Amino acid sequence: MAHLKTQTSFLVSIILLLSCYNIGCGKKESGTQSTTQHSTSVKFEGEAPSVHKKSMVDEEIEKNKKLLESTPNDAKIHYSLGLLYDEKAMFDESLAAYKKASELNPTMIEALVGQGTILNKRGKSDEAVSVFKKAIDINPHYAEAYEGLGLVYIHKKQEEDATTAFRKALDINPGLVNSKYNLGILYAKKTQFNEAIAEWTKALEINPQKTEIYYNLGIAYTKINKFDDAISVWQKALTVRPDMANFHYNIGLAYKEKGDFDKAEVSLKKTLEIDPVFIDVHKVLEEVYRSKGMLGDADREAEIYKSKSSPHH
Repeated sequence: MAHLKTQTSFLVSIILLLSCYNIGCGKKESGTQSTTQHSTSVKFEGEAPSVHKKSMVDEEIEKNKKLLESTPNDAKIHYSLGLLYDEKAMFDESLAAYKKASELNPTMIEALVGQGTILNKRGKSDEAVSVFKKAIDINPHYAEAYEGLGLVYIHKKQEEDATTAFRKALDINPGLVNSKYNLGILYAKKTQFNEAIAEWTKALEINPQKTEIYYNLGIAYTKINKFDDAISVWQKALTVRPDMANFHYNIGLAYKEKGDFDKAEVSLKKTLEIDPVFIDVHKVLEEVYRSKGMLGDADREAEIYKSKSSPHH
């Protein structure tokens, strides 16, 4: 059980860090990698944009620039450019476009929220708080402003303020999946796993494609020793993304914890089919084989693990 507990504690902290960085970005989400060996490649943003996608964004940018030649004072066009520049991680250009939109239309809440999001990405948390509060002063019923404010408070390590902001966002718009997700993260940090489970379950009802929610939900179930529920959640995630090696791995760990070594072996082998360099799997397989009395197989997996985890490998 110690192996699983160590793993899950590490995973929750990683997913907290990344979710806080990316809320409100408006980008597509993807699954996550999660083991010690794989932690450097964890990301919620999906893979690098394809050349085709880049060219489409570039085309949209050029199209909006041409529109500005004839209508330079159109705040909506400047706002659209802010979104497009943000998508290309051109944050200076994005911020300038959002500011121009606000200059032309001071009551455009979307442009203020865009500014706050970019300022937060650039580490200018105090400025971001001011901008989000200005948006809320203009329209206290704009849920995304509270959601963005919650994100900034997380960066500032003001977690109670973040919780309040996310709850306010959800009071206004219960369908904000990122607010539910991050509220669950904040509950999990305080070991309030039942509350976290409730938020993540609701979040999945809104967006059943968001694989990191399945991931954390399963982790939360293991924290309260509900391994069958964890396995069920991760198996559902695999219907969305069957190629997620870390889900197969965690299912294997959970089956091992339950003493179902045959199913653990199947899941762990599937992990290696998807990701042959997932080194930790060999260590767990060694433990599974020893529990099954298959000492030769256990010794083989131990040798593979030792070889592949060597610093000279």
